[in-house]
Amino acid sequence: MNEAQRLDSPQLEPVVGSSPDARRQRRAIKKLSRLDENFLIIGETGVGKEFTARHVHNSSGRSGKAFVKINCRSLGDSIDFKTLFGEESEGDQAVTRSLGLIEKANNGILYLDHIGDMDTEYQEAFLRLLQDGEFRKVGGKESIPVDLRIAATNEYDLVPMIDKGEFRRDLYNLLAELAMYIPPLREKKQDIPEIFNHYLNRYAPDTGEEPAVESEIFESILEYKWKGNVRELVNAVNNLVTLSPEGTLSAEFLPFRIKKHPYDFMDPTQMKKIVGDVEVFLIRKALCKFGGNQVKAAKLLGIPEATLRFKMKKYAIPKD
Repeated sequence: MNEAQRLDSPQLEPVVGSSPDARRQRRAIKKLSRLDENFLIIGETGVGKEFTARHVHNSSGRSGKAFVKINCRSLGDSIDFKTLFGEESEGDQAVTRSLGLIEKANNGILYLDHIGDMDTEYQEAFLRLLQDGEFRKVGGKESIPVDLRIAATNEYDLVPMIDKGEFRRDLYNLLAELAMYIPPLREKKQDIPEIFNHYLNRYAPDTGEEPAVESEIFESILEYKWKGNVRELVNAVNNLVTLSPEGTLSAEFLPFRIKKHPYDFMDPTQMKKIVGDVEVFLIRKALCKFGGNQVKAAKLLGIPEATLRFKMKKYAIPKD
């Protein structure tokens, strides 16, 4: 994906979830769509900051105009002042003018991602842009009026940076006319099964039947911390559907960092029962393998034949 791009208005996935936070997010999108102030979204990577901003754009009066994205980490690198504001240069016979990202976003939404990484020089440039409502191309002499709505995002609160003098307070106040926080997925676990099922229905082949889901999958996804948040969960669902055998979703195909160790499912207060269940399972399996032959079964299990007979009696395991 390019650092800056125009995003038209495709049909977006809904905000899935029944938690209070999911309901607040839907209400905030609805209210922000009716307004035209700049807004700031704070939240960890993968919580859906751009997703939320695009929902606001698609439901607002600016939906027919451009949604232009700028990664502020690229300002001064792949995005310079010429890319940002355009350039005007005079040739022998004509004046050449290039269109910058700011001008492309005119009458639409300019999406500024990672504003906490914007250096001082660009903070000053955006402050003038927002205060004046106009800009000049690099090399240009005339000011060009522009009508922008800014959707800014950051992974963390900017107030500590402002207090240290690392981010301009006046710029922050212009960007955060309205502000919202999207909590991480681990703080709204009740939404995890709903999001999982929503994207399962999206990615699963349309066979008329829902694929079977192993219980271990839900246990694993509810225990996992989801540092990549919704984006990581969506990727995990896609991974499951793509790699699992047709008709069944197997925990084997969860990304390795998400899968729980089999022992994690055991209740430590039930140790005696669990040990007994394991012994019964393995003894039955060994006897079945050798048609009830206790000598061979004991050798496979690595225990004396007398110990095998004792455990068979203890657990009431039949000889055949």
